[in-house]
Amino acid sequence: MGQLMEVELDLYEMTTAANTGLLRVFESIKHNQSWGYNYSGSLTDQMTKSISGCLAEVAVAKYLKIPFEYHCNVGGVPDIIYKDLKIQVRSQLPKKNNSLIIRPKAATNEIYIYVLDKAPKFIIKGFINSSVVLGKNKYLTDFGLDRPKCFSIPLQILTPIFLLKDSNWN
Repeated sequence: MGQLMEVELDLYEMTTAANTGLLRVFESIKHNQSWGYNYSGSLTDQMTKSISGCLAEVAVAKYLKIPFEYHCNVGGVPDIIYKDLKIQVRSQLPKKNNSLIIRPKAATNEIYIYVLDKAPKFIIKGFINSSVVLGKNKYLTDFGLDRPKCFSIPLQILTPIFLLKDSNWN
């Protein structure tokens, strides 16, 4: 898979990301917005995942050396824009079988970056263009759960993140 990139967030970056993650959850509740896809986790689980996701977004922005724009409840807007690329950041805490998840209704031609959350350190495992998997059956699964199918992309097939950073995208 290539070289992994590790980013360490400082206390200020973690505090602001955690606050944004919490705000995203509470704004969703305020506007009666569901997490969808038959998600049934507790409020504490939602807060944990939302904070982790925002921490990962800040870590990617820090790695790419671009300012992070703190936002919440903006629907399908990309997490980050980098060199005109629309980027979605996906994070997970370490577990037995980590993989990058892409939903079938995802936009085409977006970059999905996978980040392993080992706060305060975040390991950027790599990226994939959504168009590589959308509309195909490979990697499609429901994990045996009562939830709609999604693409579970093995981490070993992701493109190393430095190729995105060091490329000449327009």
